[in-house]
Amino acid sequence: MRGPADSATGGDDRDRLADAACRLAQEIAALGFDVPVAEIRRPSRAESRACDARHAAMYLANTTFGISLTRIGAAFGRERTSIAYAIRRVEDWRDDAACNLMLERLEALAITACRTIDTGIAVKLSSKVRR
Repeated sequence: MRGPADSATGGDDRDRLADAACRLAQEIAALGFDVPVAEIRRPSRAESRACDARHAAMYLANTTFGISLTRIGAAFGRERTSIAYAIRRVEDWRDDAACNLMLERLEALAITACRTIDTGIAVKLSSKVRR
C-alpha cells in the first residue's frame, strides 16, 4: 500500500520528468528553428521566429511527450490558456506541407532522443513516425 510520502515522491518524479521533457522540446525546437534556446525560454515576448519555436516546443511537449497543458505552462512560465493557443496555432501549421514535414522531423527527433538516451520520458508514438 502506498502512503502519502510515496505519492508525493512519485509526483515530484513526474514533475521532474515533465520539466525535462519540456527542456528537451525547447532544445529540439531551437535546433529546428535555428534560434538560441535562451530566446525560447525568455519570460517576455520574443521576435517572431523565437515565438514560433516556443510554440513548436509547447506542441512537442504536449503531443509527443504527453505533458499536460498545466505542467507545460509551469515549465514555460506561461498560462495554461497560452499553451492551448500555441498548440492550436501549431496544429494549423500542419495544413502547410513544408511546415508539416518540419514538425514530423522534430517529432521524430524527439522520439529518437528519448529512446537513445533512455530518459524515462514517455512518448506518444504517432503512426506517422517511423520506428
